[in-house]
Amino acid sequence: MDGGAIPCRCADVISGDKVMIILFRQWLWRGILLAACFPGVGMAASIQALNYSSREVNYIAVENPGNTNSGGGGDAIDPYGQGGTICCFSVPEKWHADLKVVVVYQFYPDPTLHRETVSIPPYPNGKAGDIWLIVYEDGSVGAVVSHYGPSLPEWPGKIKGYPVPTKEYREERRKQKLKREKASLLTLERGLLLRGNSLPDEKVKEIQEIIDFQKKVIQSLEGKP
Repeated sequence: MDGGAIPCRCADVISGDKVMIILFRQWLWRGILLAACFPGVGMAASIQALNYSSREVNYIAVENPGNTNSGGGGDAIDPYGQGGTICCFSVPEKWHADLKVVVVYQFYPDPTLHRETVSIPPYPNGKAGDIWLIVYEDGSVGAVVSHYGPSLPEWPGKIKGYPVPTKEYREERRKQKLKREKASLLTLERGLLLRGNSLPDEKVKEIQEIIDFQKKVIQSLEGKP
């Protein structure tokens, strides 16, 4: 043996395969410990919003409790409407009993920004999905995490189905539109009366066609044949 060499016992030699096994075991135990400490492993979810109320939602978003920098969303929704799909917010892959989020919202034209902490009900079939922010008729808010939309039987929301305008709301919208159309017709008729003689025949004919169409729209809104 070379006098400068350090003797080595066979027990001190670890093969490459054994090194990989040891590293794998360490990684596995680390994962188990992390899972035990953090049962709600996060996953990216799109944000959607539903408005079952007659109020216009100027802003709605979601945050984690105690962390205003964790927000996602920021949609605006018409009365009895649905917002678009916005990315993104982190939700636990598995539901747990103390799962809560903060719904941030503002009704038009009130500038007050509200923050409401709400509980998330169990995921339908235990499957995570999009986070849905919900505004109810009384102005309260809620949230669910669901892979299934409001029209499906698995939907976990308190109200089943997408928002539907009430008869009263539809009637109010009809009256508002009728008022606007009549004002537009009056403006067209006055303009033609005052300037008709100075306009080319083709222009007069074009304006008259618009007036006739406007009258048909008004008749339809009034329920006349």
